[in-house]
Amino acid sequence: MFEEIKESIYNGNVPRTQELIKEYTLRRVSTKKIIEEAIIPSIEEVGKKFQTEDFFITDVLLSARAANAALRAIEKQDRIDGKPITKGRTRVVIGTVYGDIHNIGKTMLSLLLEANNYEVIDLGVDVTGEKFVKSIAKYKPHFVMLSALLMTTMKEMRCVIDLIREHSSGDFSQTKIMVGGGPVTAEFAKEIGADGYADDAYGALEWVKENIESNK
Repeated sequence: MFEEIKESIYNGNVPRTQELIKEYTLRRVSTKKIIEEAIIPSIEEVGKKFQTEDFFITDVLLSARAANAALRAIEKQDRIDGKPITKGRTRVVIGTVYGDIHNIGKTMLSLLLEANNYEVIDLGVDVTGEKFVKSIAKYKPHFVMLSALLMTTMKEMRCVIDLIREHSSGDFSQTKIMVGGGPVTAEFAKEIGADGYADDAYGALEWVKENIESNK
């Protein structure tokens, strides 16, 4: 039923994806069904292609942007119908730590999370520990994801986690922290007290899914 949408997302065709979403929603096809049977399967297929090296990062980014555009189009229609899809979604705060301005991996993960219908608050790059803490207090996220691509900024992850743990009551006590990035390892993540680690964006997405399931 949704082969055209799947193909447009797979090919990273944003205008065509938006056009198709509009067509389907005007025909009163369930937006939940579009998300579950078209958008999410499409981005999962792209993930498989990436992991088997049939897709490059640029291909993934294009597909994820198309999937993200599909979600925005659905949200727009749902607002018109008076039923926003954002309510109750799993919320994730993500950012590259202070001193580091690399953003390709972080941007890729943000797009993948949004394409899978998670609510993402992307703090950008060069983010201080204080800003992460304020964001947790403001947005009450289920997950916080820290990125670093430089050996010299890995230590900032420890500072951020320590600062968050200092506020380990109320909203902060339920927030799980994940770290990732080029030089980061599972051993380092454990050493600094992170709840999780992944070596790429798709691994991070799977970690989020697994942890949501474990909390049900």
